[in-house]
Amino acid sequence: MEHEEGVSVVDNIVTQFNTYEDFLDSQITTLDLYYLEDEDLARQLVELGYRGSGEVARREDFEARKGAIEIARLAERTQKK
Repeated sequence: MEHEEGVSVVDNIVTQFNTYEDFLDSQITTLDLYYLEDEDLARQLVELGYRGSGEVARREDFEARKGAIEIARLAERTQKK
């Protein structure tokens, strides 16, 4: 059951954001950028789970689900035709 809940969190993240970087950026505050002075470093801290205000999703999971959703979308289009 734990695995299924994790997948649904990733699904929600994937449908909400276009790219993994957009997801990471959503977790970064202006205060983070003020102190870190580096957007890439702030993204890395969120990705590692050290910083952020929400769920942590791995890049591999995000990209895999994004690809699966796109394949499902294309399959649905071809079935309608």
